[in-house]
Amino acid sequence: MTPQELLEKIVEIFNTGDVSNVESIFAPTYIDHQKPEWLSVDGPEEFKQIVLGARKSLPNLKVTLEDTVVEGSKIVARLQWHSVDHAGNKIDRETIDILHFETGKAVEHCGAESWSSKTD
Repeated sequence: MTPQELLEKIVEIFNTGDVSNVESIFAPTYIDHQKPEWLSVDGPEEFKQIVLGARKSLPNLKVTLEDTVVEGSKIVARLQWHSVDHAGNKIDRETIDILHFETGKAVEHCGAESWSSKTD
């Protein structure tokens, strides 16, 4: 699969919460340079925990892929994240993500983000 196709699968995982195929997308040596401090696992299990935590706190999470630039085995993407939290606050988040792939699996991630929250 191409980096674009793999990223689309990652977005789909966030949107559905189905983590059953994570090992086919993330290498055992996967490193996330934005790893939350509270998380003590690495590799595919780290990604699973991030997705499950996001889906638990934001059950109606919708992620859209807005822009991508692919160069070799790396992809840079702009993602939009929209949801409403359990308190009724509208959550909007934009991320710029850089993923590096080797042999068809994600091996590294870094990025930047901005958040906004509004109480309706």
